[in-house]
Amino acid sequence: MKTDGKKGKALFKVRIDSLQSWAQNKIFGLFVFNLLIMLLIVLRSAGYFEPFFLITINFIVFVSLVLAIFLLNIRSSMLFIIALVFWILTALLRVINIEVWAQRAAIYTFQSLIVGLVLFVIEVIRSKNKV
Repeated sequence: MKTDGKKGKALFKVRIDSLQSWAQNKIFGLFVFNLLIMLLIVLRSAGYFEPFFLITINFIVFVSLVLAIFLLNIRSSMLFIIALVFWILTALLRVINIEVWAQRAAIYTFQSLIVGLVLFVIEVIRSKNKV
């Protein structure tokens, strides 16, 4: 049993080290990503473009998914994982009868899936053109 604990700690250390190196490589992208998301949230709460363009939470989530592609270089597989997490969240919220948030989580699931599918198609086309 002790060896399993040591293996787990070693694996955890490797994962933390890889996440730290990823964050150090993407520090500027993370800064800009967070700055833009905060700006969108402030604009939404201030009701800035209200009569002409509504900045909703759905729009902010969609923009964050698209920005993550360009600023953080996430791939389609990560977007599919995000969609899976939203899908599980939807199911949990439905079980505990929080219907409004379950519907929102379902919308976020489909947004993640659509952006992931579009990115996947682009990745496949790029890989075919390289060969």
